[in-house]
Amino acid sequence: MGILFNHNKNLGFTKFPFFLIIVLLFVSCGKKSESSEPYRKPSSGPINLVSVFSSDELYKEIKPTLEDSLLFGRVFPGLYYPAEIMFGTRHFEENTLNRFNSTRLILNLKLGAPEFIAEKNKFAKPQGYVEVHGNNAQEIADLLHKNQDSIINLYRWADREFLLESYASKAKASTPNLDAMGVSLLVPKDYQIARAEKNFVWYRKDQVNTITNRDARNNLVNKSSFDIINILVYKVPFNKPNLNLQEFIQISDSITGLYTEGGKEPKFEYIKNGNDSMRVEVKDHVTVEKNPAFMDSYDFTPLPSPEPNVLAYESQGWWSMTLSQMGGPYTSKILLDKKNHTLYIAQAILFAPLNQGKSKKRDYITAMEGLFTTFKLK
Repeated sequence: MGILFNHNKNLGFTKFPFFLIIVLLFVSCGKKSESSEPYRKPSSGPINLVSVFSSDELYKEIKPTLEDSLLFGRVFPGLYYPAEIMFGTRHFEENTLNRFNSTRLILNLKLGAPEFIAEKNKFAKPQGYVEVHGNNAQEIADLLHKNQDSIINLYRWADREFLLESYASKAKASTPNLDAMGVSLLVPKDYQIARAEKNFVWYRKDQVNTITNRDARNNLVNKSSFDIINILVYKVPFNKPNLNLQEFIQISDSITGLYTEGGKEPKFEYIKNGNDSMRVEVKDHVTVEKNPAFMDSYDFTPLPSPEPNVLAYESQGWWSMTLSQMGGPYTSKILLDKKNHTLYIAQAILFAPLNQGKSKKRDYITAMEGLFTTFKLK
């Protein structure tokens, strides 16, 4: 009796842990399946290109709306000279969506009761998916115009996320110059340090851009340019509760005047001061273009505050050299630390001279804006 009792007691004791483990595994798996996101295949396709799925007839009617200045034909921020549109479009038959649903930017147009749907990562990741229904082309156009900002923001988000994912695996392992400034920023490995000073670092990447056009005889002709992508990161004291465009330009020019020397030798110019004139030395350096035709189109936009006592802004515009014949677009992200009275600025200055055919300016700016989403205070 005693042996049997002891045997049964041990058996019951040894079974209980296994039963408990099985229950715990079941509960754990159940929680995991509830919390994990469904798998999405990687999205594909060029950036800044929207795939439109619709019937041929509907596309012909709606195409002018897609290309107008309120929607995809809107000028890309900062790219006003020459102007570049926000998104290009390509058309697919409505019944081919299942074959091409991994496209990153999708606009699905259908005839039916008016409805607007916008989703992230519907079929692939990252992906911006928009579906619009209307009883006719005009109703669809009205819904597109009504939701234009939501559509553009969704598509820009998807492109930035895609570029950011591709850069993340190629990021520099350490950025001691940024650490010393108290900021973090994802910097790809192929960007080299061109100059580093206290509270300032300049990363640079040189890249050959080749485009293909057709000449007057319809022959293919290749043209190449030597593009330069610069990222400047710096901090400066700032004792105001907020920032405006003119203040940002003054600060930017003061820093680039110190650290971005061009190839031209300095020269002396006479500047009028009342009835007198002053002879001053002018150095060749990057400056924000002061042409009023450009200034009216510059963008300076407050962003959601990343944390208490920190304001964020982004700005796009046009830069030029004071003496050299060079210029191009810039995009910046600015963090204002009100508690410590300091401005932290990440600024991309781009030189991509080819404008015919496929320009890289829009793609470069999109890539920089993606990188700048990682610009944060430590």
